[in-house]
Amino acid sequence: MGGQDRGPLLRSGETVQAAVAALAGFPVQAVLANCCPPESISQALPALVGAGLPAGGYANGFVEIPQTFLPGRTREQLSSSEDLDPDAYARRAVDWVEAGARIVGGCCGVGPAHIALLRDRLLEGGWRITARP
Repeated sequence: MGGQDRGPLLRSGETVQAAVAALAGFPVQAVLANCCPPESISQALPALVGAGLPAGGYANGFVEIPQTFLPGRTREQLSSSEDLDPDAYARRAVDWVEAGARIVGGCCGVGPAHIALLRDRLLEGGWRITARP
């Protein structure tokens, strides 16, 4: 998710900023990036926070999702990140919260241990955690 001069990109090639702008006039309650590497969440977050809505991300535990990825196929198309243990994920997600994210979680390859440690780190940092159905 990155364009050299245009900022972070969606898989379809549009910028995150353009995607956020396209939401104007719709009853959107939040904007998030999901199912992408943590680095992509970090890159997209300024544009998402800039939308003026609750923003955040749910990263996955893969090195990347290749452009040739075929949805509905097996996970064998993907490579798991070797360095995204619960501590590394919690550090990244706390950085997102400090940068303005209000919704954080995890996607594929981010498990209960990752989320439990993230919860603990947020509470230790004085953040309030709420859940909505």
